[in-house]
Amino acid sequence: MNKRYVIGNLKMNPNSVSETEQYLSTLRKELFGKRIDGVETVVTPPSVYLERFSRELPEHILLGAQDVFWEKEGSFTGQVSTAMLRDLHCGFTLIGHSERRTYGHETDMEVGWKVRAALHENIRPILCVGETSEERDRGEEADSVSKQVTLAFHEVSPLMAERILVAYEPRWAIGTDATPESEDILEMRIVIHRALAELYGPAVADKIPVLYGGSVKAALLDRVCFEPRMDGVLVGRESLYPHELIRIAQSVGAYGVSESDGIEHHS
Repeated sequence: MNKRYVIGNLKMNPNSVSETEQYLSTLRKELFGKRIDGVETVVTPPSVYLERFSRELPEHILLGAQDVFWEKEGSFTGQVSTAMLRDLHCGFTLIGHSERRTYGHETDMEVGWKVRAALHENIRPILCVGETSEERDRGEEADSVSKQVTLAFHEVSPLMAERILVAYEPRWAIGTDATPESEDILEMRIVIHRALAELYGPAVADKIPVLYGGSVKAALLDRVCFEPRMDGVLVGRESLYPHELIRIAQSVGAYGVSESDGIEHHS
C-alpha cells in the first residue's frame, strides 16, 4: 500500500499579507490538539507567500509550490527555480496543472523538463495529467492521459520515478461541480498504472502514488478517492478553508486501503 497524500492547492489565494496571516493562524488553530496520521498533507501557496508559509506552517504540514521552471538560473523573468524552492524548504511542486496547461500553454515536453529539474533538486513533483471534455467526448481520454504520463516520465530512472506523485485531474472538472463516477476514476487509474508499468514494470508502477484532483470535497471522498482506490487527493477550492482541508486529511489518513487493490497489472 502506498503512503497517502492530501495536497492543498491554494491557487491565486490568499490575496494579501493580512489574508495570508489569517489563513496560517486559522490553520494552526484547526490543528491544535489534533493528529493526522497515515497521510502527508501538503499546502501549495502562491510563490510570493512561500517564504512566509515556510516560516509559519504548523508542524506536520509540508510545503509545496504551484509551479517551477526547468532552468536553475538565468534570464527568465518571472520564473521560479528549483534552487529557490529548496532554499525555502519546499519539498513538493505541482507540475503540469490543468490551469498551467490552459493559461500558460504548457506543453507535455515542458512538463517533462520541469519534472526532471525538480527531481534533480530533490523536490517531489506532483504531476498533473487529465483529458479535456472534447477528448472525453471523442473517447480519447485514455490515449491522452497515457501520452502525458509517458512524456513526463521520459528519461526518468526507475528509482527517481518512485519520487513522483501523479494526480489525475480531468480538465473538464477543474473549478466546477462536475465529478466523474468512481468507475471512471478507477479506469483512469488503471490507464496511468498501465503506462507506468510499460515504462518500468509493475513493481515500480505499484510504488508511484496516484491521486485524484477535481472539485474534491469531504462529502465526495468515497466517490473520488476510496472507491476508486486512489492514494489521496489534490484539493482546490476546499483547501482555502483550513477546517475543510484538515477534515479531508483526517478522513484520507483514517481510511484503510487493502494492499490487494485490484489494479490491473501488466508485465
